[in-house]
Amino acid sequence: MKVEAKVVRRQSDPKSEVGILSEKIPSRPRLGLVLSSGGAKGLAHIGVIQVLEENGIAVDAVVGSSMGAYVAAVWAFGYDSSAMEKLAREMETPRKWLRLLDPSLLPRCGLLRGEKMLHHLKGSIGNTQFSDLIRPLRVVATNLSTLERVVFSSGEVALAVQASSAIPGVCAPIRIGAEIFIDGGVVDPLPVEAAREMGVDVVLAVNVVPTIEHLRSRSEFDRAQSARRQSPWNRTAKLLRRTLDTVSSRNVFDVIYRTMLGAQIRLAEQSAQHADLVLRPLSLDGRWHEFHRPGKYIALGRRTAEEHLEEIKALTRGDFHHEHSTTRHALAVAA
Repeated sequence: MKVEAKVVRRQSDPKSEVGILSEKIPSRPRLGLVLSSGGAKGLAHIGVIQVLEENGIAVDAVVGSSMGAYVAAVWAFGYDSSAMEKLAREMETPRKWLRLLDPSLLPRCGLLRGEKMLHHLKGSIGNTQFSDLIRPLRVVATNLSTLERVVFSSGEVALAVQASSAIPGVCAPIRIGAEIFIDGGVVDPLPVEAAREMGVDVVLAVNVVPTIEHLRSRSEFDRAQSARRQSPWNRTAKLLRRTLDTVSSRNVFDVIYRTMLGAQIRLAEQSAQHADLVLRPLSLDGRWHEFHRPGKYIALGRRTAEEHLEEIKALTRGDFHHEHSTTRHALAVAA
């Protein structure tokens, strides 16, 4: 299915890399939107953007890491949030998103080459350069040699996003020029600082990286669900189900992802302290690899943004007085 983007091109200003942020907008604070890493859970970013658009909340700059970079790039290119949801729903059948996996025959650096993901993104935004975007964008990746945070602001957008999304061990590192890059979530899963560096006045961050408390709740939820499923079964069936549950939750992709998540949790919480408002579209039954269930996460993002809409509006009016406020709400089971 081909999705048409609603794009309004602007002439880039060679004197100012940030463009519209070079001058103070007197009517309101300049708002930066930060989108975290998080795999399929990052599709919740689309739901948040939908609420912002529906309420006429203007965003002056957008920054993303890993999956957040993917969503940010498509939006910065010119797709509105409805078109972005249509793009995401193309993956609703597992067969379609599995086609994006390109296993390496000799996985020296990663199980997947990542070329199909790059091709898929280019199907939406082509070979667009940062200077061609209708919204100022920053994409965060990790330099594999130095392990430094790198913020892309020029060059080809799709290639920067591919680098930002290259999960270590899962996707092969990406070479750009003379350097090699991996997932931005390794060093900066919630790149608030990168937004501040763009000159915004206030930062709205969307963080789908879980907390330790969330993971504890999730573990209890999983045990309860497992017990509920097994209760009517006979002893042999229970043993089989327990074995399948163990295997499914400890495959190589999940082990690699969860290992990286250990550091991401702490980094994201540190960054969250420097945002003006943090939305957390988290659910107890969320899975990082569920790209075939976009509606579940988009709805979760919408619900979270709607619950905190008045705080978001106050933030954009400049009368939001809760410095570095982080939203807190009960964890839900996503529909």
